[in-house]
Amino acid sequence: MSDSTSAISMSTVTLPRYLSRPSFREISKATINAVAPELADTELNYIRDGLECLGPDMLQVLAGVKAEPISNVLPKELSVVINDLSADMPTHMLAVYSRQVSAATKRRVTLFPAHNIILAAHCSNLPILPTSNITRPETVGSSISVPVVPLCIPAPEVFPQLSTFLYTKRIDHLLASLLPCPAPQALYRDDPTSESTLNLLQQFAGKLATTYSAQALLAYAMAVNGLWRNVCALGIDDEKLWCALDVAWEVLITALAVSTGKQL
Repeated sequence: MSDSTSAISMSTVTLPRYLSRPSFREISKATINAVAPELADTELNYIRDGLECLGPDMLQVLAGVKAEPISNVLPKELSVVINDLSADMPTHMLAVYSRQVSAATKRRVTLFPAHNIILAAHCSNLPILPTSNITRPETVGSSISVPVVPLCIPAPEVFPQLSTFLYTKRIDHLLASLLPCPAPQALYRDDPTSESTLNLLQQFAGKLATTYSAQALLAYAMAVNGLWRNVCALGIDDEKLWCALDVAWEVLITALAVSTGKQL
């Protein structure tokens, strides 16, 4: 799906018909070598497959990280408390913010702990992260110091969904966070061009159109659009992720067309 021609316009919001997929740069060996020299000559798909197995445990470690509050100035390093020692420690703290903020609005920065290998293996547009030498603590509740990395992306509000997906690769969980109710599995498991899948999509979109208001559906569509812009900005070429984006967008844009009586 590459055509970005506008399809639906609601007041001041115009939605593209499809979410275009840009050309991606390859993940360089230098990027992998900078964070995991032992993997520099390893096939990228093999690295990603390994991370898919390890990712959920790594994500669980992140869930237990507690960071010190920050002032108006971002520090170069931040002390964090580790409450889970079951997998690799976080290597960096991402300070996520958006460039699009009015002069009268204070810029909001949200902190997200992360592992450099997850970012390096997926985000082709990220620069090489600062060196992180983390010593694994011996006891739960101990503190470590991690480098802080400012990260400007189009839609910080949907970064948690993207980060979680990169660790778990659970397309069902991602879609559940992007749609008002769970999507039928056939929409992301079967041939998207088959008649049965297209009919199922129409039925599901129709159900959403009769259950939720156009404004509610628009809010979900804007979140999916924000996730898409983040993925493009970071340079993430992951087939499952793009499948989720395509399915969520097609469902929501179809539901909005039904809800507003507009033709796609």
